[in-house]
Amino acid sequence: MDEETLLEQYRAGHKNFKGINLRGAELSRADLIGANLSGSDLQGANFVLAYLNGVNFSRANLRGVRFNGAILNKANLSGANLSDAEFHGTILQGADFKKANLALATLLDVNLIQADLRGANLQGADLRGACLRGANLRYEPRIYESVNLRGADLRGTDLQGVNLTGADLTRANLSGANLTETVLRGAILTQANLSQSNLQSAFLTEAVLTEANLIGANLRKVKFERAILNDAQLPGVSLCDAILPDAQLSNANLSNADLSRANLVRADLTRTNLNSANLTQADLTDASIARTNLRNANLSYTYLTRVELSSSNTAGAILHGAIMPNGEVHD
Repeated sequence: MDEETLLEQYRAGHKNFKGINLRGAELSRADLIGANLSGSDLQGANFVLAYLNGVNFSRANLRGVRFNGAILNKANLSGANLSDAEFHGTILQGADFKKANLALATLLDVNLIQADLRGANLQGADLRGACLRGANLRYEPRIYESVNLRGADLRGTDLQGVNLTGADLTRANLSGANLTETVLRGAILTQANLSQSNLQSAFLTEAVLTEANLIGANLRKVKFERAILNDAQLPGVSLCDAILPDAQLSNANLSNADLSRANLVRADLTRTNLNSANLTQADLTDASIARTNLRNANLSYTYLTRVELSSSNTAGAILHGAIMPNGEVHD
């Protein structure tokens, strides 16, 4: 079957084109709303500016296909091979990408609101400027594997409130991304770039952020319980009211950071750089502070109950009103 035959049959009312071979087909601006192209081989086809709402592309070979500017609202792309596909400016609201392969795909400025991306492979994909509000990327054991976003470019992406539990974001670029109230429980963000991102009220319980770059990020009210932030770069960040009990921050750079009223109970701050940090009213009860740099830090009214300070650098630190390790209030 060729392109003309496909379009003629579609216009005649035929919609079932399951399993056809149209590699490299020229179908720009085509109207195929509601067509069934499941299991078809469409590698390298051109669907630029096409109308594809509700089309069934499940398990199709769509490698390198161009969907730039096309409309695919509620399209079914589950299990499809979309590696190297182009979706620049594509509207994909409510589309089904379950277990789809989107490795190295270009998804610049796409609309993925309410899209289902559970179990999708997005390794190395370019999602700059994409909107994923309400998208489903949730990890479901024994049903859907965690979403693979290793090395993905997510600069400026809107992920507000999205569930990314267990997602692999190793070395992903999330610079300037909107991650407000995003759920990243147990997510792997090793060496990820989160500079200038907005993570206010995000959930990062048990997330791994080893060597992550969080310079300029808004971390106000973030929940970091048991998170791993060893060697992370956090100079000057806002962690006001952040929740960090049992967090691992060994060798992290928190110089000039705002940790006022932060919960750091039992946190590991071994060799952490807190030079000139604001820890006013923070709770460091039972925290590990061996060889920690607290030079010129503001520890006013901070709880230091059962904290061993002897090996740390506290030169120039402000301790007015602090609850000291022995329970006494510093004058």
